[in-house]
Amino acid sequence: MKIQIGNKIRSNKIFAGDNEYPKVLASIGASNPDNDLGQEIIKAKIAKQFGADIIIDHTLLPKYNEIHKKLIEAVDLPLSTIAVYDRAADLNESKKYFTEDEVLNGIEEKGKIGIDMLTIHASVRYEDLKYFYSNERIIPCTSRGGIMVLNNMRTTGKDNFYYSYFDDIVNIAKKYSITLSLGAVYRPANIFDAVNNNGKYWEEIEINSFLAKKAVDQGVSVMIEGIGHCPINLIPEVVRKSKEISKVPYRVLTVSTDCALGFDHVASAIAASTAVCAGADFVTAVSRAEHLGLPDVGDLKEAVISAKVAAHAGYIARTGDISADQRMANERKKMGCRGSVQASIVPELTKEELKRHKLAEDKKCTMC
Repeated sequence: MKIQIGNKIRSNKIFAGDNEYPKVLASIGASNPDNDLGQEIIKAKIAKQFGADIIIDHTLLPKYNEIHKKLIEAVDLPLSTIAVYDRAADLNESKKYFTEDEVLNGIEEKGKIGIDMLTIHASVRYEDLKYFYSNERIIPCTSRGGIMVLNNMRTTGKDNFYYSYFDDIVNIAKKYSITLSLGAVYRPANIFDAVNNNGKYWEEIEINSFLAKKAVDQGVSVMIEGIGHCPINLIPEVVRKSKEISKVPYRVLTVSTDCALGFDHVASAIAASTAVCAGADFVTAVSRAEHLGLPDVGDLKEAVISAKVAAHAGYIARTGDISADQRMANERKKMGCRGSVQASIVPELTKEELKRHKLAEDKKCTMC
């Protein structure tokens, strides 16, 4: 399936899915009141400069609408957010939970602002609270948004509003041409659980596939979010089976080992390349700061570039399309190892590296 991403008020839209080049999503956003929101605007601009296709904002502050409006004005890329983050950002000592009306009104508000894509955590139900507190996993749940939904169910004693009112959410999404990204709350948070305790993920895939069909039947663009931590020998089966069940585009937020602390952009590139080869349509750029703290501008730039290279390598393996690499080979035949800036995956970075290494026109390869 091929989908189009772009709110009704946005002129630039992108396509993803069958026969499309894999898309890279860059994550920004602040959770601390002391964080500089202006810095997040800079990150978004850098992400676009170095090849991101979509910006995903993870801001978890009461001023979420302010940052979203500024991002739409500042960066001409589709903007995605996480629906439950707004609701969680409004909670405080006197307000302990959010309501169904707040969920629906918040999504309507996002449509009016011009948000292009929303992550919806609809796949967990009230009975899943029991699993969260009693299971064999080392880490029960890796999804921050999913935990927010689980906490709200525990506090209210009611089922997941994003599931109960999913038909209403689809109607709002259709009204504003919002793409829905169905989140995987119980995607594995570590390699051990991916190998030994991943049954809950497949239960979620079934639920999200049921919900995705509802969206598709109403003409709403939808994708499913998938694997988290996963060894590369299991990734192809997970991707293929997930797509076979869901029949919609598939997005990965993945790393191939738990032990790359400080270098998760490398672990993610390895996993993302494997996933794209198997059919993944979206790659979420993971930075070296993934498990350390808020990434800075340099971390995000590096993450986007790593994801771009990984997506391209996976695309070659999946499609057999070597035209871009053939072009670079031809340029190297003419010009030596530097080849052509414009034939590179990220020309902006290639220019920086050429300047840094001061390569001459006839420079030969110093290594191979």
